[in-house]
Amino acid sequence: MENDEEELIRRRAYAIWELEGRPDGQDLRHWEQASQESRSSAPNGDNLGRAGARQTPPQPRRKSTRNGARGQ
Repeated sequence: MENDEEELIRRRAYAIWELEGRPDGQDLRHWEQASQESRSSAPNGDNLGRAGARQTPPQPRRKSTRNGARGQ
C-alpha cells in the first residue's frame, strides 16, 4: 500500500512541476507539496484514489512568436 501512496505523490509532484513550467531544483518542494496535499485530502490516512490520481495532465505550452514573424 505504501507503494501506491508513493506513486500518487510522485504523479502529483510531477504535475506540480509541469504546472510551474518545469523549474530546475524544485523537486523536493514539489514532493513535499504533493505529500502535504495527500495527507490533507485523506482522513484516517486513506488516500488511495486521491492526490492527483485522475488529474488531467496540463496541455503543452505553445511557443510564442515574439520575434516579430506574424503569419507573413
